[in-house]
Amino acid sequence: MKISYNPETDVLNIYFQESPVEKREREQPDRILDYDKNGNLVRLKILNASQRVSNPQRVEYSVILPNPVTEEGKPLSLSDRLAFMQLPLEERRRILAAQSEAMIEHYEQDTEWREFQGSDIIAY
Repeated sequence: MKISYNPETDVLNIYFQESPVEKREREQPDRILDYDKNGNLVRLKILNASQRVSNPQRVEYSVILPNPVTEEGKPLSLSDRLAFMQLPLEERRRILAAQSEAMIEHYEQDTEWREFQGSDIIAY
């Protein structure tokens, strides 16, 4: 996806894919939708963008991915594991750090492991 804004023409373009445009629809007087031959959205063009968007020169971007960790006791599927491994390394590190923080909280609340840790090991 690519976003461009031209302050001279006050046009904001959001490109969803690089395909030839086969069909163009004017949704509103200020919005134009371009589609490829399969009906997939190629571009959204917003005319008079400074009047329609709070700040067309500022872009915030986030990707919301499914959490690779499932409910307790439910094993991860192969597709979940593959999706996790395809994430950028920094994102995987962030997720693992959050999981380790959750585990620390769990073990700090659970006193049974402390009793085990403080006792002697007895061989029978």
